[in-house]
Amino acid sequence: MMKHLHPLLMLVFAGLSLADEPLGRLGSIELTADDLRASIQSLSEGQIASLRADPALLEQIARTSLVQKLILQEATEKKWPEQPHIAARVERARQSVITESYLESIAEPPKDYPSESEVKSAYEASRESLRVPQSFRLAQIFIAEAPGASQKLAKAQELLAGKDADFAKIAADHSQEPTSASRGGEIGWLTETQIEAALLPQVSDLKLFAVSGPVKLKDGWHILKLLDARAPHTPTLEQARPQIVKQLRQEKLRTNSQAYLASLLRQHALELNTSALTQALPREPAPDSRP
Repeated sequence: MMKHLHPLLMLVFAGLSLADEPLGRLGSIELTADDLRASIQSLSEGQIASLRADPALLEQIARTSLVQKLILQEATEKKWPEQPHIAARVERARQSVITESYLESIAEPPKDYPSESEVKSAYEASRESLRVPQSFRLAQIFIAEAPGASQKLAKAQELLAGKDADFAKIAADHSQEPTSASRGGEIGWLTETQIEAALLPQVSDLKLFAVSGPVKLKDGWHILKLLDARAPHTPTLEQARPQIVKQLRQEKLRTNSQAYLASLLRQHALELNTSALTQALPREPAPDSRP
């Protein structure tokens, strides 16, 4: 629910216009909800879902936006955009955005595509490829291969061997992989094909909530805990529906784009003066005649 969201998420996704309510500052530069909303407008639905799930990602975008605004201010003050070669790059980028977005609008499938029968047919045709391998939800304590690693590993093992050892707290305090450490060591769900070959036997043998011994890889030592597991399975039609709909719409978009371009070329003859094309290339630098 909205009241449980991170404050940045509440402001950005609420659809509010809060120009007078800065979300952050970098010196004299301010970031508003409208600024941040503009930064995430081009993201996919999946990327936005990731922002909802992990507010740290949204905070990173906010920091990046502030830095970009600061650099842009300095560049503008120094009239950098007026440099001929920069103005040319900006114009090329503008043309690319216009043509690509226009082509997407022309080729966009109807909102009701695909139909229910098309979704069902695609599901039946792709059942085998939709099959999900055995999956594991894992947490880890990672000790990097570096001077002092043996002592740090021994300390982590000592704490894990203690009565009522709290794996999540030990991971947060001692694991050297920051992302998982910030989540109590949790890595998340991985299929057996995504797990390092050297780790897979250890993971496969773990009982639910059991902790492995240290496993040495090139980057260091990994101590793993099995939080959950799923047997290999094929998703149901309803589970696979979003993926199938997305794939069918992407295929239709690509097909429509190709059809539109083919039609455009039929209406307008394409001619190239191939012998003169190389004249547009920059001149080769003169050879260095120094001894």
